[in-house]
Amino acid sequence: MKITKEQIQHVDNYLKNEGIKFWDVRLEMVDHLVSDMENYSGSADFQTVFRQSLINANWYKNLKEINVQSWKSTNKLYRKKHFTEMVNLVKQPKSLIGFVLFYLIFSRVTVVFSEVSETISLIVLAAPILILIYESAKAWRKKLGRSVNMQYGLFYFSFGLIMINLPLELLPKEYLNLLLPLIMTFYLLMMTAGYKVYIYAFNKALKLKHLL
Repeated sequence: MKITKEQIQHVDNYLKNEGIKFWDVRLEMVDHLVSDMENYSGSADFQTVFRQSLINANWYKNLKEINVQSWKSTNKLYRKKHFTEMVNLVKQPKSLIGFVLFYLIFSRVTVVFSEVSETISLIVLAAPILILIYESAKAWRKKLGRSVNMQYGLFYFSFGLIMINLPLELLPKEYLNLLLPLIMTFYLLMMTAGYKVYIYAFNKALKLKHLL
């Protein structure tokens, strides 16, 4: 069966109305359904073939559940990628040396200039946030819209900031010089890995956008 652009748009609208809100998720689903329909060689009308393709994909009358599953599977993928990026950073000699030097310098600063250690920590915390704001604005200019890849890319970029809050709040003052450099080094590691994950998500979303 030959599928027209209007019919492809109908499939996309159907998925959107049934709860598939992220355009990149719909794009992959539309591609799967259209490919299945184009393989049909009988004489049935479009709606009948479309319904059968939904059944074949196990997407008939359960798209809200499929939507939730797609979020979970995407989150699992990005969670694994974030962890992998952290491990890779530690394994790479250059980045490992960089983190060790940061730890040693920060440790020295907290001893020699203890009165400004918290200020320096705020600067280290703020730098990735500024990058995050810049990247969010860039994604907005590219009109990437509601993308599941961008959502989890941004989440894991900011994951270090989310995780660092509690340790900093609970950090006893008497252990400040000892633990603060370690916490901030780990924060920098998480944010660097998160940035790499975000760039991956951004490029993937941009590539998919070009297919529309």
